[in-house]
Amino acid sequence: MVPSRHEISAPRPGQANGRAPAAPLETASEPPPAPDMRRRLELSPKHALGALALACVAASALLMHARETGEAAAPGLALRVAYPERMRFRDTEQLTFDVTRTADAPCRAAALTIDQAYLDSFQERRATPEETAIGRFELGGLAPGEQRRIVLELRGERSWLASGNATLSCDGERGAVVPLRTFIFP
Repeated sequence: MVPSRHEISAPRPGQANGRAPAAPLETASEPPPAPDMRRRLELSPKHALGALALACVAASALLMHARETGEAAAPGLALRVAYPERMRFRDTEQLTFDVTRTADAPCRAAALTIDQAYLDSFQERRATPEETAIGRFELGGLAPGEQRRIVLELRGERSWLASGNATLSCDGERGAVVPLRTFIFP
């Protein structure tokens, strides 16, 4: 078989063996610098919500279970309370009330009362000694210098802020008052 006239052709000028001439060699240079662009964080709504949830969990782990101590004195009485300032929902925390008679005369009937508004945020109360009424502890007589301790365990049932007062009275007269504020995390 004989090649046709179109198949046989002379090489074009500047071509050797049918190839294009080689380009002149350039020296290797660095690419141009990237343009200045403002970076923006773009998250889908799902990712943003997830990031917020993770940040809340991390913050709550740092802020959980803080304890506070409050003290108050009245003529002849001293009250010291250790209570949770922050706690988690459905966790059990302990409140400790130390009552001291500081006067030289005895107190015939001492009582500690915790506001119902504070106790409403908690359930499953266990107290030593037992409550005589909701939030009321009858301590009986206190001799000069005598100290009594009341321990109350509470389980948080309502998220948010529980606040109220612990009031110590002697012979029916209102004495020392300590404010109680506990934040219950959801």
